[in-house]
Amino acid sequence: MNKYILLIINILLSIVPILSQDTDLPSSFDNKSDFEFRGYISNMQSVMFTDVQDEWITDNLFHNRLNFFWYYDKNLSATLQLRNRFMYGQSIKLNPDFAGSIDNEENFLDLSLNLFNENSFFFNTAIDRLYLQYTLGKLVFTAGRQRINWGQTLVWNPNDVFNVQNFFDFDYVEKPGSDAIRIQYYPDYTSNLELAAKLDQDNRLTAAMYYRFNHWSYDFQFLSGILAEDDVFGGFGWAGDIKGAGFRGEASYFHPLENTADTSGQFISSVSLDYTFSNSFYALFEGLYNMQPEGIKMEGFYEYYQGNLDVKKLSFSELNFLMQISYPFTPLLNMSLTGIFFPDVEGYYVGPTITYSLKNNAELSFVSQIFNGEFPDPLSDNNEKTTLFFGFLRYKFNF
Repeated sequence: MNKYILLIINILLSIVPILSQDTDLPSSFDNKSDFEFRGYISNMQSVMFTDVQDEWITDNLFHNRLNFFWYYDKNLSATLQLRNRFMYGQSIKLNPDFAGSIDNEENFLDLSLNLFNENSFFFNTAIDRLYLQYTLGKLVFTAGRQRINWGQTLVWNPNDVFNVQNFFDFDYVEKPGSDAIRIQYYPDYTSNLELAAKLDQDNRLTAAMYYRFNHWSYDFQFLSGILAEDDVFGGFGWAGDIKGAGFRGEASYFHPLENTADTSGQFISSVSLDYTFSNSFYALFEGLYNMQPEGIKMEGFYEYYQGNLDVKKLSFSELNFLMQISYPFTPLLNMSLTGIFFPDVEGYYVGPTITYSLKNNAELSFVSQIFNGEFPDPLSDNNEKTTLFFGFLRYKFNF
């Protein structure tokens, strides 16, 4: 019975702000804006196949996000954010563990629940932000599930030791958070010092110190700590520009705690260059070097495509090269194209996207993702040349 009550509450919380769009209700409960409530609802139809003449796997996903913000005063605030996903289709039929992988919680607290899990559909609700924040002068204290984003480059982030983003998961723009305690100190407007620590589902500790400052019109950052009680690490990054083009980079080195005297460490780095021309044409170039230690093999394509990534395993390939271009053909229509080359698997990725704004708070998107490469076959120990096509048609409404 509890799951039905939770389902009804989620539906009501989703419907109320939509109904209020045509009224004069404010976005908060009073004029002081001490409480805010916003989110979105989307519906996405997807298709996947390896050959256009073979069988197509089709699915449909309803995705709803609810964001609550409470401001007691200028110093104390709290946030609760959750996402609801109702999915039905062939992927669930073909993979009995599909819904279980969605409900797999990697954080210390299990805040994800499959309210329903049947042969052809599931309904999952998950809290991905839940924290209390207190500001005391130049100090900011945050406790709870939060996103700690230390990355500088736009696609691959070796400095994001707490919660790595997955570039291919475009429908989850907020990205995952961590159950952590975080202290931030801001000596001035251009620098800050941070201490953060989190526990994962296996009670393993990740803790780090981070320092950022500005010099020569560049932001520089340094970090160090321990990762999941397995590795010590150190990293650095920068962000600036070269004649108007954004120039960013970051690198991290991880070394096993149990073998500090040997050479079994892992170095990962990314560098990006992006530029927006006067006609709003945008271009991004980014490269990643993800050193692959001996004995570590890619388990399969979906290890990197679905779910949260590991900061030590950011891509299929040791070397990766990305180029992305986008252009707003009209104020309402934007088109982009992304290409990635994966030399180590003799493969590539091509991702065209078309987005059309229907009105201020609604948009229609078409996204295609095409992968080609020598990926491991889950039924054997061999790599097979595979082409995978994913297509998505999404309507999204923000409230």
